[in-house]
Amino acid sequence: MSQSLISKLAHRKPFLFVDSIISISENEVQASWAINHGDAILEGHFPGDPIVPGVLLIESLAQTSGLVLLARDPVHIHKGMLVHSDIRFRHPINPPAVVLLTAKDDGSLGSINRFLVTAHVGNVLVADGTIALSIKKLAV
Repeated sequence: MSQSLISKLAHRKPFLFVDSIISISENEVQASWAINHGDAILEGHFPGDPIVPGVLLIESLAQTSGLVLLARDPVHIHKGMLVHSDIRFRHPINPPAVVLLTAKDDGSLGSINRFLVTAHVGNVLVADGTIALSIKKLAV
């Protein structure tokens, strides 16, 4: 079931940045994103010494956060939008790398859902902070 939730995200390759779900509950998701030297997203972003753009790391954490909401309600179609991010970048990500993405529910107010997020490569914390998503539940 958990892998099928990825297909319920509104994103598709090349803008889908969650490859697999490692663990999932109604309050927390751990997922991974594999980044390789030949990925198109790295073209032109420091040629010869590519670095994953921070905005794409934020997007990967937002997609992971969306999976928490899908785990809670996998039946409905959800339309979401990133409305706020407060992310601290701790270390650059150079390919090849597998990024461990974690999103944990931190509460909600109306349609706004807040998540505590982290990104690790191996044992190195590369980013952490909060993400807020605005979610609208659509009819099935």
